[in-house]
Amino acid sequence: MKITANEEYGLRIILRVAKIRVADDSKLVSLNEVSEAEGISVENTAAILSKLREAGLIESVRGKYGGYKLGKELEEINLHEVMSAVSKDTFNLDFCDTHTGNQETCVHTEDCSVRSVWSNLTNLINNFFASITLKHLLEDEAKAGIDIQGSFSILQEFTENNLTGANK
Repeated sequence: MKITANEEYGLRIILRVAKIRVADDSKLVSLNEVSEAEGISVENTAAILSKLREAGLIESVRGKYGGYKLGKELEEINLHEVMSAVSKDTFNLDFCDTHTGNQETCVHTEDCSVRSVWSNLTNLINNFFASITLKHLLEDEAKAGIDIQGSFSILQEFTENNLTGANK
């Protein structure tokens, strides 16, 4: 799995907006401030902010003193929501329709042993990302690392219940 540039930028951008919120709950952050602080072009920052706004993760205020702020509380926004707002899932049902080789439909459509691997892996990754909130990420790195370690139990439990069970 690769994390796309848009996913990385989306996380950085929403964390920038969240940091401003923590410092001053009433302060808005401008497009230019986010772009400059994160080293991302204004155009790309605007496009990502738009996707985050459409997903309800941030809000925008128009006008001379306008800007962006979080649309939810820190503990209500998780990484899966952010990643989903700016890109598609690693695997979704149309994956089989778009990766057919040189055929109109995949030759394994009826009996595919690989589809369940991709589907289970996607569920595992999505559950892991869903267990990590902006609040976790805004803690100092050492403490956040400890909290995030607990999320690995989700991965282990999922693997034991879904993957090893299939081999019995």
